[in-house]
Amino acid sequence: MQPFTLVGALFLLHYRQVLTGNQPGVCRYGRRLECCYGWKKNSKGQCEAQCEYGCKHGECVGPSKCKCFPGYTGKTCNQDLNECGLKPRPCEHRCMNTFGSYKCYCLNGYTLMPDGSCANSRTCSLAHCQYGCEEVQGEIRCLCPSAGLQLGQDERTCVDIDECVTGKNLCPYNRQCVNTFGSYYCKCQDGYDLKYIDGKYDCVDLDECAAATHKCSHHAVCLNTQGSYKCRCKSGFRGNGFECSAIPDSQVKPEILGGKLSNEDIKNVIPEPVATPPPKVRQQPFDYEGEVYVGSQERQEEEFPEEDEEEEEDNQLNPRGDVFNFESVFGPTTEVKEVQITPVQEEYIMDCNFDQGACEWVQDRADDMDWSVAYHDTGAEYYMALSGLLGDQNDVAKLKLLLSDRAQQGSFCLTFDYRVVGHNVGTLRVLLENNVYPVWEQSQSRDQGWQTELLTIAWREKAPESVIFEAQRGKGLGGEIGLDNVVLTSGPCQEDDTPAF
Repeated sequence: MQPFTLVGALFLLHYRQVLTGNQPGVCRYGRRLECCYGWKKNSKGQCEAQCEYGCKHGECVGPSKCKCFPGYTGKTCNQDLNECGLKPRPCEHRCMNTFGSYKCYCLNGYTLMPDGSCANSRTCSLAHCQYGCEEVQGEIRCLCPSAGLQLGQDERTCVDIDECVTGKNLCPYNRQCVNTFGSYYCKCQDGYDLKYIDGKYDCVDLDECAAATHKCSHHAVCLNTQGSYKCRCKSGFRGNGFECSAIPDSQVKPEILGGKLSNEDIKNVIPEPVATPPPKVRQQPFDYEGEVYVGSQERQEEEFPEEDEEEEEDNQLNPRGDVFNFESVFGPTTEVKEVQITPVQEEYIMDCNFDQGACEWVQDRADDMDWSVAYHDTGAEYYMALSGLLGDQNDVAKLKLLLSDRAQQGSFCLTFDYRVVGHNVGTLRVLLENNVYPVWEQSQSRDQGWQTELLTIAWREKAPESVIFEAQRGKGLGGEIGLDNVVLTSGPCQEDDTPAF
C-alpha cells in the first residue's frame, strides 16, 4: 500500500500545480480553487480578467489593467501615442503622427526606404518633391505620407483630402466628422456625450434640462429631447420659450387664471345706463337655434319713462340688510354660441435625408439590432441599411423619425425610397408610434432595385410622436434592406384617400 500512496500523492501534487500554474487568475481558497479577485469565469470555464472601464484599443490582461495595441496609450488605451515624440525617433528625417500610427517622409533629394531611413537620390533631388519620392519602373513619383493627402496639380506638393465632404469617412450615424490635415476624427453630435456603456463607447443623449445648461426663460419649462431640448412658457405667459412675457389678460381679468374679483372690480363692472339709438339700416341675420332673425322691418323707438320719486324711494337700501335683485341694464341675457374654427395647416416640405436632412432620427434601444450606414455606388452619399449577413432570423431593427410640432398639426405625405434585395432577406414595415399595426409592409422590391413609396399619414385623435421604420430579418442569407430619401410634405399625397389611424 505504501508505493501506491506515494504515487497518488505525487499525482495529486502534479494535478494542483497544473490547476494553479497554467491558468492565470486562479487562487486557492482552502481546498477550493476559484477565480481571484478581479477575475471572472467565462463560458469556457477559464478565469478572465475584468476591466471596469474597458480597453478601447487593447486587451484586458489583469484586474483593471489594459495592454494597449501599438500606437495607443492610456489607462483604457483610448489615447493616441505620439510615436514621433519617442526616443529614438522612428524616422530619420521627418515624422508625421497619425491616429494609432505614424508616417515617415524625407527631405528633398532623398528617398524613403522601407525601414524609415532616407537614402540620397539625385533623381529625387531633381523632382523637388515636398515629402520625398519613390522610383517605380524607372520613373520618379512624389509621395504623400498619409492616405488623407493627395498630390496637387503640380505633382510635387500634397494637398489635404476632406473626408467629411467626400463621404470617405467611417463615422457612425450619430457622430459628426471633423477634418484634419491628412486625416479626420469622429465626435459626438451637438447634444450628445461620449460615454462607456455595455462594454463599448457610444454617444448618449445629454440632458440639458437636468444639467441646467439650457437657455430657457425663468418663466418656461425645459423639456429634454434626443440631442436637444425644447422650452415651453408656463401658464399665464406667452413667447417662444426662451423669452416669455406675462399675458395682459391675466392682470386685467384675474378670474381667467382662477382668481377672485375684488370689491373695486365689482363696482367697475356695472356701467352707467345709456340709451342706445335704433339702427338706421337693416340688421344682418343671426342664427338662433336654426332660425334666422333679421329684425323688424319697421323701426321701433324705445321709450324710457321718467323715474318717479316713489321708485327712487323703493330702490333705497333697506337698513335691515335685506338682499335685493337688480335686473341688468342691458335687458335679458342672450345665449352665446361657440363656433369651432379649424386652423389652417401650415404648408411645408421637410427633407429628412440622412446626409444633410433637417429631421431627428433615433435608433430604438429596445430592438434586437441597429440599422447601419451604407454608401451608394457613387460613394458620395449614404443611406441606412440592414444587412442580410448580420443577426438571426426574426431579429428586428427599428429606426424612429421623431415628428416636429409642425408635422403633428395635421396629416402629411410620407415619401421614401426603399429596396429589399435578396431571397427571403426580410420585411420592411412602416408603423406609427401610437399604433401597433403597420400602415405599410413590403418583403421584396421590383427588379431588386430602388423604389419610391408615398403614404398619407393621418389620425383621428392624438397625433403620433414618431414614425417607425422596422426591418425584420428573414431566413435568407445575403442581400439587404435599404432606406433613403425620406421627405415629409404637408397634406395628403395627391388624390390618396388613405383612412386615418
